[in-house]
Amino acid sequence: MLDLARLLLFVTAQAASPVPVGAGAPGPPQPADQTDPQPTVAPDGVPGYPPVPGPDGPAGTPPQPPAPPPPFREPRLYGDQGTPELAVGLGYSSSTGFLAAGGFRYFVLDAVAPGIEGTYVSGGAGGAAYGLALASLRFVPLRTQSFALELTARGGRVFLSDHEDGWGLGGELGVIVMLGAGAGLEVGYEALRLLPARFCADLSSCVLQGPVLGLRLIL
Repeated sequence: MLDLARLLLFVTAQAASPVPVGAGAPGPPQPADQTDPQPTVAPDGVPGYPPVPGPDGPAGTPPQPPAPPPPFREPRLYGDQGTPELAVGLGYSSSTGFLAAGGFRYFVLDAVAPGIEGTYVSGGAGGAAYGLALASLRFVPLRTQSFALELTARGGRVFLSDHEDGWGLGGELGVIVMLGAGAGLEVGYEALRLLPARFCADLSSCVLQGPVLGLRLIL
């Protein structure tokens, strides 16, 4: 009984003891500090720090290597495969009169080009007018960036004024001096044999020959 009375007295004393000032039920939680902390800046590569963005990309990205140079292209030469060519010629002399010529050829292989050519000569004093419609095959054995040596075989129809028509077969040897990437000046000498013999029997000669001077446009 004594122990039970002492226990009840102890519980009663604890329940009746005053509450200290400032104690009691906890109040509402205080808001956290809203101020953003200043970021820590550290050199790139230091353990424990984030990588620092580089000037050439996002953070941690190494600089990009420079772009490779364009592929080397060999300089273009006269007579390269796949090259078309346009020929134009104009001239005048007292012996032959007015001359106009034109042609086209295409290099199916390097230095080899079939083509077609046309020429008209009005005739000079005492000379007869004539025209040529020829097929040709050009071969270029020597080619450089500044000049080219050419050999041309040609043959076709010969039209002579006030005369029956005939045929011609011959060729040309010349040099083409390059004026730039798309033009060249041709200087050479050509000869054309008139066929058959009866076609030129009443003419002063059965051979048409003379210097060649023309402009070659390389397309």
